[in-house]
Amino acid sequence: MRAFRILAWYLGMLVASGVAACGFATSEYVSVCYNDAQEEVPCCGPAGEKYACPPDAGDDADVDAGDDVDAGEDDGGPEAGSSCSGQCVTPGIGVWEHFPSFVWMGKETDPLPPPLPGTVRETWVDVMFAEPACPACSCATPSEACILPAAWNVESTACQDNTDPTTTPFGAPAGWDGTCSPENALPAGLDCNGVPCAGSLVVEPPTLAPCVAEPAIPPEGQPLPPPVRTRVIEVVSADFGNCDGFKACIPNTPAGYRLCIVADGLGAAHPCPDAWPERHTGWEQAEEGRYCSTCTCGPVEGGSCTVRVKAYTDGACGNEQASMSLSSNGGTKCVDLLSGAAVGSKTAEILSYDAGACQPSGGEIVGETFTAWPVTYCCLAEPTPPP
Repeated sequence: MRAFRILAWYLGMLVASGVAACGFATSEYVSVCYNDAQEEVPCCGPAGEKYACPPDAGDDADVDAGDDVDAGEDDGGPEAGSSCSGQCVTPGIGVWEHFPSFVWMGKETDPLPPPLPGTVRETWVDVMFAEPACPACSCATPSEACILPAAWNVESTACQDNTDPTTTPFGAPAGWDGTCSPENALPAGLDCNGVPCAGSLVVEPPTLAPCVAEPAIPPEGQPLPPPVRTRVIEVVSADFGNCDGFKACIPNTPAGYRLCIVADGLGAAHPCPDAWPERHTGWEQAEEGRYCSTCTCGPVEGGSCTVRVKAYTDGACGNEQASMSLSSNGGTKCVDLLSGAAVGSKTAEILSYDAGACQPSGGEIVGETFTAWPVTYCCLAEPTPPP
């Protein structure tokens, strides 16, 4: 609709220019005009811009180009001799909409103005996006970074026996702190396919707990703050009668609204006309699409943990029958048990620990801002309130 009105305006101007260029005297060619009742009346206005003279025009009919007919005051009310029951204002030309719009501007949290009839559009102007900054990521080692062995298995063969053993789990409880535990105890004389179940004890090495990424950012990232922007409610005005001279007649500006001319798309880059000095630029859509990527830590480098594990025949860790040390930098180890003896309890203690370090990553800007459909409002200056 906006593009159609602008095109129609340009075509009208081109036709008028073409007539003059062909040698016709436009003031004589358009010597008869018609009023609202379709009656023939004298014409007023400069060449190429003739219009029906109001009833009280008198000798002003067919005035020369450049002479105003009862021009009145600029913007802000009907002019003398006009048939405008609203206000006569300087219209937009070129890239600017011919008829000004009624515009409300406010914060996103402000209450909206009373609705008006007509075509309504919501836009955003004076948009300020946040500076792209993310927190620096770091990696901290947990206070209990040496994780004790959890996988303990009793096998029916000795450590050096290459035959396939029968394996019976003798694992530690979850979150075990290494104190005496009878979890998964095996009684003495337990039979596994005709041989004693207790032949050897196999224990996996301890592990180093992963580093903790700081600050904590959700896996999907941390959005940047939304832009600071001014909300605009725009209502297109309409022809409301006739004004003398090169003016447009529109309804009076409703309370809570301002009067602005509008340009869209490529036209939004043009400077404001002198008659409309206050400029506000923006878009129909202006959203923040950037976020900070989540902080992560690489594997522990340079760290180690050594523990000693023990197995007992009783359930109170009083009668030790096997012991061995394991390192996080080593592999699974095996120790022989008393064949057929009970495996009643276990303990583990940390002998040494070096936390090492982790390489942080993340905390980077991802994505981009999103803006679409440029728009510019050039408005009449708001009156300064009295002191």
